[in-house]
Amino acid sequence: MTDFSAFSSRTIVRATLVMESALAVGSRPSLEATGTDMPVMKAADGRPFVPGSSVKGVVRFQTERLLRALNDGTGLSACDPLGAPCVPGNVRDELWRESNRDDRLFAEKLFQASCAVCRIFGSPWFAGRLAFKDAYLANAEELPVLTQVRDGVGIDRDLGAARSAIKYDFETVVPGARFSIEALGENLDRWEVGLLLAVLDLWRQGGIALGGKSTRGPGWGRLEGVTVQRVEASDLWDYLASGQAPTVREDDFRNAFRDRLRGGKSDA
Repeated sequence: MTDFSAFSSRTIVRATLVMESALAVGSRPSLEATGTDMPVMKAADGRPFVPGSSVKGVVRFQTERLLRALNDGTGLSACDPLGAPCVPGNVRDELWRESNRDDRLFAEKLFQASCAVCRIFGSPWFAGRLAFKDAYLANAEELPVLTQVRDGVGIDRDLGAARSAIKYDFETVVPGARFSIEALGENLDRWEVGLLLAVLDLWRQGGIALGGKSTRGPGWGRLEGVTVQRVEASDLWDYLASGQAPTVREDDFRNAFRDRLRGGKSDA
């Protein structure tokens, strides 16, 4: 089990999300009389941003899909969103009894019983070890406008046509917007970082959508300039003194993930 009580490593993954289509990350309805029905999220300076929770949700979903496709006896699994969680309440209670109410032993049993995704992203029983910062707009000065308002209509499912009196509008960030993505992993094994990079490869290829309305066009973009920095326990003092984490090769983490899939042992 990963020891949460001591620093083992910190992994920092940075990238730039370049939107190839518009982006709709909605906020609450506008309170302005002439405001849009579905405005985008905006920071205090009025510029659009993407909440870290939205980025994490998309990456977690894609990680679950990937592991379900690769789960062929490797021991790597993901919760079934339509079924019971990996550690239902009755199993949790049984593990508590088996641990003789020893908190540390109980935590170890609970962690081992959790699926690979819950161990990384978090569950009702454990905080996640992978966090995503809010993604802020990086090229506002280069864009002619930051947002546009689009029209939408409700569809009558029986007629397959627009339904009367259900016209609405929604705001989107314009194509060409660039957002700074940053993920922070605490005490992640090397293969777990490799798993994250495998998922981000789908985004580099333009295969992941973000935000709402993605089935009708918005939300599609690509990751560029992915970098990985890693601080090990042996480097902790240098990191604290300089504030700089060394950049490391992605291949080391990819190979660790490949070995894990093949049933081999990978270093933490």
